[in-house]
Amino acid sequence: MALCNCQLGFKELLSMHGLLKIFELVLVVITFLLARIGYGGETAQFGNTLDEQWLGYLTVGGWLVIVPVIIIGILMEDPMSWKLDSLFSIVGAFLYIASGFCAIDYNTNHNILLNPSRDSGLVLGSFCIITGVVMLMDAAFLITKY
Repeated sequence: MALCNCQLGFKELLSMHGLLKIFELVLVVITFLLARIGYGGETAQFGNTLDEQWLGYLTVGGWLVIVPVIIIGILMEDPMSWKLDSLFSIVGAFLYIASGFCAIDYNTNHNILLNPSRDSGLVLGSFCIITGVVMLMDAAFLITKY
């Protein structure tokens, strides 16, 4: 008596939805590393208020857990429903885009001499917005497919 049929569905990971999730994971890891380590030796900041900092760090940290879990579900051939998946993608998109705008707004209003992490913050904000747009594309794909 087998407890489970533990086969991995790599075929599903090569579908359009699976490839979008892999691309999301790559972008999520990049934004996490930019937020944690920075770029060019300088750590990035999401903003000057505590709310902006919390928004940014919770977004990049939270989706560093959520996206791999969704990918594991696809690999185990038991993905979540398309409605829930698209809802996660839409929420993630809004959070990433908001975090990106906070980072860009904060870092464009500061002189490079006064804020040496300006370039790092602009890169972080740009990658956050790109990640949010990819998540919106994923949600649009799921909604139009189903």
